[in-house]
Amino acid sequence: MRAPFAGSRQPEASSPMPTAFVSHSDCSRHDTGWAHPEHQGRLPALVRAVYRDLPALHGHLLDVEARPATAAELGLVHTARHVEAVRAAAARARAAGAPVALYEGMAGGPVVSAASWAAALAAGGTALTGVDAVLDGRARNAFCSARPPGGDAYADGAAGHSLFNHVALAAAHLRKRGVRRLLVAHWGGGYRGTLALLGGDAEVRLVLLPNASPAASVLPSTLHLARSPAGADGGPVLAAFESALREVMASFAPEFVLLGAGFDLLASDPSGGASLQPRDYYRLTLAVQRVADACCRGRLVSVLEGGYDPAGTGHAVVQHLRALCRLPAA
Repeated sequence: MRAPFAGSRQPEASSPMPTAFVSHSDCSRHDTGWAHPEHQGRLPALVRAVYRDLPALHGHLLDVEARPATAAELGLVHTARHVEAVRAAAARARAAGAPVALYEGMAGGPVVSAASWAAALAAGGTALTGVDAVLDGRARNAFCSARPPGGDAYADGAAGHSLFNHVALAAAHLRKRGVRRLLVAHWGGGYRGTLALLGGDAEVRLVLLPNASPAASVLPSTLHLARSPAGADGGPVLAAFESALREVMASFAPEFVLLGAGFDLLASDPSGGASLQPRDYYRLTLAVQRVADACCRGRLVSVLEGGYDPAGTGHAVVQHLRALCRLPAA
């Protein structure tokens, strides 16, 4: 197993259950170009921030290398046509020697490079590996450092910066392993595919904290929307999110919690729409963690979604990890 955090050690056998930090080097190879919001600098900035906080996180994180998802596993969520479209676009990019649009002739859609097929399999694999680490008792919870993000990917197509939907893939994998009732929370933008894929499932409840309210006129009854004023800071946003969680818990007991962790609600994020600070993510994480502790023995897997200010995202992920590790905020 490779260790991205040089000098870090695995938790001792007698230590409390650790938080798995799940990653794969292929995720950083997805090349959209440096002018693109979802560029290759995102994950290195995140790793640097975590590395700087290792004196606190030391012994609390379990470094886990993901095994890539297979095309057959992607087929649990996506159509064969969509899976093949991503593979074919990566081949076109390899032949062109440069990134290409996933959908030829369509500006503004997902960008694919020669390495994007391997990166997409690795990103999906982080979610699968995180689920297995928690279910198999290797970790209490997990954070999956996935790239590209997945929340905007539908069954038969990609959108935004997403190619395949990692949270939906994790949900399908949990079903294969016998877990039925799921709470799926999502922070930030990039939620459209997750809502479409899981919103009609009677055994799933979704709690959405968006950077802008969904445009759909009819939302599924399984969705609990955290509504806060546009541009609100941490206090109102946290109150709205906790209220939505309480609505769910009044009538639903999940067996597992999945979190699409978008860090594009930061005030520093170029996507705009919210005014959170990195430390606000500590409190948001605690709110999700309390639900997991109350209902499903803390079983929680968090998957990286958006966050396009690399430095700010790194600081917020440190706060997120500290909460998952049950450490004080930085």
